[in-house]
Amino acid sequence: MASPSIASAIRPFTAGVYMLLAGLIAPPGTAAQSTFAPSAATQEPAGQGSKSPKPGKQDSQQKESEQEEEGAKKADDKVGFRWKGYPSFQLGKGTHIDLRARVQLDAQGADSPGNDSDEPETDFARRRIGIEGEIGGVLAFEVDRELEGENAWRDVYANYQQFDFVQVQGGKFKLPFSLDENTSATNLDFVYRSLAARVLAPGRDRGVMVHGRALDRMVRYELGVFDHDGRNARSQNPERVYGERTLAGRLVVQPFRSSKSIAADLQLGGAFTSSDLPEGARSLRGVTTFEETFFDPDLFVLGRRQRAGFELRWRPGPFSLKSEYMRVTTERRGQSVEDSDLSPLLATGWYVSGTWAITGENKADGLNKPRRPFMRGGFGAFEVGARIEELTFTSAASDGVPSLSVRADLVEASSDRVTTLGANWYLNQWVKIQLNAIREAIANPERRSLATREPSWSFVTRFQFTM
Repeated sequence: MASPSIASAIRPFTAGVYMLLAGLIAPPGTAAQSTFAPSAATQEPAGQGSKSPKPGKQDSQQKESEQEEEGAKKADDKVGFRWKGYPSFQLGKGTHIDLRARVQLDAQGADSPGNDSDEPETDFARRRIGIEGEIGGVLAFEVDRELEGENAWRDVYANYQQFDFVQVQGGKFKLPFSLDENTSATNLDFVYRSLAARVLAPGRDRGVMVHGRALDRMVRYELGVFDHDGRNARSQNPERVYGERTLAGRLVVQPFRSSKSIAADLQLGGAFTSSDLPEGARSLRGVTTFEETFFDPDLFVLGRRQRAGFELRWRPGPFSLKSEYMRVTTERRGQSVEDSDLSPLLATGWYVSGTWAITGENKADGLNKPRRPFMRGGFGAFEVGARIEELTFTSAASDGVPSLSVRADLVEASSDRVTTLGANWYLNQWVKIQLNAIREAIANPERRSLATREPSWSFVTRFQFTM
């Protein structure tokens, strides 16, 4: 496939310019965090966007900051409407209801896979509305729904949060597995999640989870039981079954959180899931960035499916480094031509990504509130990033002749290696524009049409409005 021209790379911007206009004039009221899903550490640091205070002014500025915090707490106790960057109805101390919305428009370059026309293809990736809030500061809740499409109901849960060290959450939400999968789409560094997160992580399901923080919030744990092993494991064919009751857990540690060193934000974690697969289940499906299948789930499986994941995140100043490794094994009991056991199917995925906020914002505080918002004395926040990743399907067997047969003990490997270069423009707390250049290389003996395709570059632009 020929590489797209610079013109075709830039052309997708024109398809979503009207999205940008929605955020040029900020709604009235006090600016505040605007993310559709909760995220850690998104408060703007003190003194951001101004010169360092002189010693003589520190006391007075500290008093002003304390007065502002006290005023905000008093305002939260009053009943009435408040604008927090989104509509919020305060019903008393610790009780409020917030209305949220997110619109994402993707413009895909004319030369991208899946787009056969000569013009850029545009598509509404998301049109989501939601309600979230708290009751008495003890019970938090969230209800999100897509405006159209299948499986429209997204997060629907309540969380008992009276105690920080032990909380209980129930409903439909994402299983505690994978940093990338559990990052809100609003806060993603790239247009698409990593392939490992999209394919190997379980996604959403109904369940109950115990979670909390311990040791001065240096340790965060999550452990839950769910009806099945998540939406990502399900096939488009409703007759094909998937994992039954699933146990999932995640443990995250910030060993230097209490220090003032550059390593204070360093986070390490591990996660697992375990579920049984009934008769008639199929293997996980391998897809490319643009949802082309490179590994079909035609291999019968039976037994236990286990996931293991390891994650790292570090956000020193304007930089960030993230990495994950995931491994999924699925047993194939009695699936050989002689009804004996075959070696488990093995799926692995990993990625390493890095970003740099070239306008100087602190990555750990979030870039959704730029120091100098667009048309308010500045041009917003700019960020560049890169990610490399790979997703591979094979079997655990090491001896024998690789085969494409559904009864083969040694399954020939199929993989997809992806490199993504990205640039993000945060105009203000409501509008974000992302441009990604994606290079994809498929090594796949099963689908020759994809295997013979030369590695190619594709361009995608996302216009995001969040309230």
